[in-house]
Amino acid sequence: MSRVDRLIRGDEINLPDVVFDKIKQGKLAEVIAAQIRDEIRSGALVIGDRLPTERELIEQLGVSRATVREALMLLESDGFVQMRAGRHGGAYVTRPKIERLATILDVILSVENTTTDELLEARALMEPLAVRLASVRATAEDLARIDECLARTVKHRDNPSIVAEEAARFHVLIAQSSHNGVISALTATTQQLIFSRAFDALGTEIDATIQAHQRIFAAIRDKQPDVAARRMMRHIGAFETVLENPHWAEFRHQPGDA
Repeated sequence: MSRVDRLIRGDEINLPDVVFDKIKQGKLAEVIAAQIRDEIRSGALVIGDRLPTERELIEQLGVSRATVREALMLLESDGFVQMRAGRHGGAYVTRPKIERLATILDVILSVENTTTDELLEARALMEPLAVRLASVRATAEDLARIDECLARTVKHRDNPSIVAEEAARFHVLIAQSSHNGVISALTATTQQLIFSRAFDALGTEIDATIQAHQRIFAAIRDKQPDVAARRMMRHIGAFETVLENPHWAEFRHQPGDA
């Protein structure tokens, strides 16, 4: 039973033994938020842990209630904590959502005038590696999730919106099956960006997409990394060919949220 479950049941639990330092300078709320993020990164605080109460944080940090609340708001907006109400309410450590990273990266790429062509180029480098690793490392649970994704795509092949969602999820699931956290996060981010910028394109060539995904999955399941990588590269190339259609030309070459 998790810490959160025990809290909900009203059981006694020991809170993490973390004491925060008093802050003397800098923009207080941001410094406090950074200190709590450091505790999360170090493992002193883990997902599901409840932070000390507002009163305890005020005493430990030597700051005002308004400053503590601002720091918690910063952490919540970044996805590091979730605020809960009720008897066992408070600030709980949570897993930051990949959508947040994708949104931030999208803004950065827009400011830097990075084109979607460059995004696709990066994808073409990462995903063949991801599928190679998945072919070696995928567990039975990983394979089941990918298989379920394919089944949902086939079931809803007449619904371009669902096909687009599952097409993006297929690539994310493969990256997760690589069991490399960096590849998984980066692939999920690039897929989120491609999904947001080329949603309609992802829902085209449905039969070809399904067939390509099935062939890639077969190679992963059969533990054939070279075959899987070759099929992934061919699939990525086919998607880029779709985008060469004049209808998608603006999407390919414009920066930002096209």
